[in-house]
Amino acid sequence: MALRLLSFEGLDGVGKTTHAQLLVNRLHTLDIDVATYREPGGTPLGERLRELLQSGLANSALAELMLFNTARAELVETRIKPDLAAGKLVVLDRFTDSTMAYQGALGVPRPLLEQACALGSGGLVPELTLWLDLEPRLALARRYPLGGMTEPAAAPLDAIEQRDLDYFTRVRAGYLLEAEAAPQRIVQLDAGLPCSEVESQIEALVLQRFGEHTAGGGRG
Repeated sequence: MALRLLSFEGLDGVGKTTHAQLLVNRLHTLDIDVATYREPGGTPLGERLRELLQSGLANSALAELMLFNTARAELVETRIKPDLAAGKLVVLDRFTDSTMAYQGALGVPRPLLEQACALGSGGLVPELTLWLDLEPRLALARRYPLGGMTEPAAAPLDAIEQRDLDYFTRVRAGYLLEAEAAPQRIVQLDAGLPCSEVESQIEALVLQRFGEHTAGGGRG
């Protein structure tokens, strides 16, 4: 199976964005044409919806679910599908597993989550999802390096990031459910390991599982 779509998942503070960029940089050295996007975002509409979601103006779980999938639908139709059609490898910083975990932790029923994600994703499913897993208290500690949630955060926290430890414990449980349901797609990685070690594991996984793409593919 050639690599087409790859996603990074996990709680805030686990290093998703860092490792996604490190992987993209490495793939560029192999002359692989890569497109990378964050969710929500990646399009003008998506970035505006990201601002709305981060502001906390969405006061219901259902509204939050629909906003995320509206941003996703725009990204899929105007960016991801054209990139895939052009033969690019697409790396995503979050995709539908985030919705299943985060909005599931708000109590949205699973059938409704699945229906909304199916619409928002246009039926796309990553060939590989790298779940950077970390115990929620440790992930929160990275957000509050001075020690404790009463201290200033490393960077301003948005409305979702400000939720309590119990919420993020439920989010992590949601990720575990997704990993158990799709063990061939979702690979659980220990985000508590040194960054260089996690980076090496990710590179090995990608090159091992999609080696035919790296060996035969590249920029035309």
